[in-house]
Amino acid sequence: MINKEFYENLDAIAVERNLEREDVFNAVRIGLIKAVQAEGHKGIIEVEFNDEEKKIRVFEKFNVVDMSITETKDPETGEMVPVERKEGDISLEDAKLIKSRVRIGSTFKVEIPIKEITRKGAARFKQIFVQNIKEAGSKRAYLFFKERENEVINATVERADDKAVILNLGLNTTAYMPVEETLSGEVYEPGKTIKVVITKVEESGKGPKVYVTRSQKDIIKRLFEAYVPEIASGVIDIINIAREPGSRTKIGVKSNNVNVDPKGACVGVGGARIKEINRELNGERIDIFVWNDNPAKNIAEALTPAKVLGVAVDEVLKQSIAIVPDDQFSLAIGKGGQNVRLACQITSWKIDIKDETTALREGIKYQLV
Repeated sequence: MINKEFYENLDAIAVERNLEREDVFNAVRIGLIKAVQAEGHKGIIEVEFNDEEKKIRVFEKFNVVDMSITETKDPETGEMVPVERKEGDISLEDAKLIKSRVRIGSTFKVEIPIKEITRKGAARFKQIFVQNIKEAGSKRAYLFFKERENEVINATVERADDKAVILNLGLNTTAYMPVEETLSGEVYEPGKTIKVVITKVEESGKGPKVYVTRSQKDIIKRLFEAYVPEIASGVIDIINIAREPGSRTKIGVKSNNVNVDPKGACVGVGGARIKEINRELNGERIDIFVWNDNPAKNIAEALTPAKVLGVAVDEVLKQSIAIVPDDQFSLAIGKGGQNVRLACQITSWKIDIKDETTALREGIKYQLV
């Protein structure tokens, strides 16, 4: 059952299962203890590992006690109570059948040759070993993913249907991403690698239950942190994000360093950074603008890529009218009203769009931006 080849394979099992070496050796220890107990051994079972010789030895330890004493005084109450026998307790008579030179109070151990473990014990060992390896793997996976809550990780698509996408996260862990957490229009082909955000991790009897998303705003923030070092370091702050998953996102950023252009840093040289983020999001369009504490200027920035001439604001009602050149009206509104809708969401202001001709005809007064 246990030989030098088995011992040498323990390290390979640890690597294959992504476990600590101690996890695997502990599984062997527990399995051997249960195996010899199944053979009828009643003592305290100890397992010793010898890395140099690639050997495992099993011992049975005994404590010789006076079995004629059946009661003892409770130190708290002073009453006589039955003696509680402990694992490994053995009478003097039985102990002498194993080792001749012992007395009451002696502690001794004898080796149990592993080769003498029968088929019954071997079956018990295998059952317990496999069970403990699985439990160690589940525990390690849970801790791994728990530490990564709210972070972006890579996942591989196993299959998809009209209800969910089944993802392989590694560490023998599968996640079910409901269709509402996916990107609209994205095709999830088996074998495709995608990035997801871990939103929550729960421990269960079948391994960690990992909740992931591609539709929530957190993935935008995490991707910008991953691809824009200035955001990860705190030089640039993400102030707010508005998103229609799979279609379009607006992100407002602000620099904490006058020498760093926040929008330029996010876009990258030649658009390299934003292109990487777009690619990770299946081509989702991303509008980046510089956040401004002045409401009128902020609303104008939020309507990017449209050019805004000016904005009339009602700070009490948080309502505004953005004035744009006549040829920018459709761009400011966006397809299906998407551009202005996202601008409203990210600024928390109601925004009406007026072209310049209409604004002049209606006599709307506005602040130039």
